[in-house]
Amino acid sequence: MKKALVLSGGGARGLAHVGVLKVLERANIKFDMIVGCSFGALIGGIYAQTPNAGILERKLKIFRKSEEYRNLGLRAIRRPVYSSDDFLKQFARNLRERVLLNVIVNRISVLKEDRLENAVNFLIKKGNIENTTIPFACNATDLVTGKGLLFTKGDIRKAITASTTIPGYFPPVIIDNKKLVDGAVTYNLPLKFAQALGAKFIVAVDVHPLIHEEADFRNVFDVIMRTSTITANLLVEESLQKADVLIAPQVGEFFWYDFDKADDLIRVGEEATYAHLDKIREGISKKRKGALRRFFGFPSRSKAEN
Repeated sequence: MKKALVLSGGGARGLAHVGVLKVLERANIKFDMIVGCSFGALIGGIYAQTPNAGILERKLKIFRKSEEYRNLGLRAIRRPVYSSDDFLKQFARNLRERVLLNVIVNRISVLKEDRLENAVNFLIKKGNIENTTIPFACNATDLVTGKGLLFTKGDIRKAITASTTIPGYFPPVIIDNKKLVDGAVTYNLPLKFAQALGAKFIVAVDVHPLIHEEADFRNVFDVIMRTSTITANLLVEESLQKADVLIAPQVGEFFWYDFDKADDLIRVGEEATYAHLDKIREGISKKRKGALRRFFGFPSRSKAEN
């Protein structure tokens, strides 16, 4: 019986995945595959290469102090606090937004692909997906056909870069003549891909926030991320029945760029996972017993009882 851990996208909220992995590791609950989307692909890929939550957490801490992280330009698109701005700050902000608008209408993306590639290369060891310690897969979206695409072979760095490419912020990643962007555009919680890979027991971790009414959109990134959140919610709701256990850390108070709140996000992931450990163990036990009964030719328990 193959067990899969499926990790959703969600930007910085995906740091909750680290907490999930820490608790599962302490509980000695192991999986036969990890399937990740977007930031979930990044976290899943690091762990699949080196299955040690402590190493994963330390690597992310080092990354947040690196030049590669600074070059992602996340500070420039954080939601500003306007109430305390004086005239000069308002003027500078408006000027910056005008310059940014000019950049957007004349280029396919705000930043060049190498910014994201360098960040992924910092975190992911060189190699192929099929050679990870824990079998791993991640998904992206074909910008031309609008279809989801799953990577199970090939350059792991390139695949994860494609899976994490925020449309408009980074340019599409070209792989095999396909223009690829963030997997969250089509399947933010790639449960269907885990099933296609033969998973019979799936633990899904969903870190996208619930939709709340919101009208305060200050820049183009707020709008892009809001639309992505709406799409992700609808798609996730349609696929949740495919998961045997759903872990949904309480990440609603965090923004997608809150990487400086890593400790809080990891803690939230730990808390949510501890609350589901018994259910995960029970689910694995039931599935394993059912698989054994089928293997030896016994009828299912419900039929036997009838």
